[in-house]
Amino acid sequence: MAAYQGSLPLMGGLSMRHPRPSDDDFLLGLFMDARPWLAQAHQDRDFIRTLYEQQYSAMRTGQETRYPQHLDFVVEKVGQPVGRIVMDLGRWDWRVAEVEIHKLARGKGIGTDLLRSLQGSAMQLRLPMTLSVSETETRVHWFYHRLGFDLLVQAPPMLELIWLPPGHPGIQHLPPQILPPQMRQGGVA
Repeated sequence: MAAYQGSLPLMGGLSMRHPRPSDDDFLLGLFMDARPWLAQAHQDRDFIRTLYEQQYSAMRTGQETRYPQHLDFVVEKVGQPVGRIVMDLGRWDWRVAEVEIHKLARGKGIGTDLLRSLQGSAMQLRLPMTLSVSETETRVHWFYHRLGFDLLVQAPPMLELIWLPPGHPGIQHLPPQILPPQMRQGGVA
C-alpha cells in the first residue's frame, strides 16, 4: 500500500503534510528560531550553523527513539509552510511530541486552529491527547489550558498535560500505557 502523499485539511485554512526534502531548510530554521540561546555559544557563524545542525539531528534521533511510531508533519497555511508538528498516533492516545510555529506566523491563531482540528479528530475516536511542557514555559501553559489540557502529573523539569474528549470517563480509566511512570502501579507518586 502506498503512503499518503497529499495534505490533510484542517481548520482556518491550515493543512498538514509529510515533509519533503525541499522542507529541510525551513524545518532547521524553525528549530533555530525556537532556540536562540544556542547562537550565543560562539561568534563564528559556521560554527553556530554546525552546532544547530548537530542539535537538530540529535533532537530528531531522540524523537525517533522515544516515539518510534511518530509522524512528522509540515503545517501549511494556504499552501505556505508555517510550522511543524510531531505526533505519535497511538492506540490509547495521541501524543503531541512537538509543535513549532514560525515566528512570523505566531499570534495569528495557527496553533489554536491546529490543535483544535486535531482535538476534533481525536474526539471522534474518543482518544485523549497528551503532551509535555517545560515547567518554566508559563506562556505555553496558558495556551494549552485554554485548549482544555489539564495537568496530569508534575515530573520536573516537565509537566505532563492531558486533554480528554467530552464524555471520557476520566483519568482513573486511562490505560497504564499512556500514564507517566509516576502514575503507574508501583510508580513514584
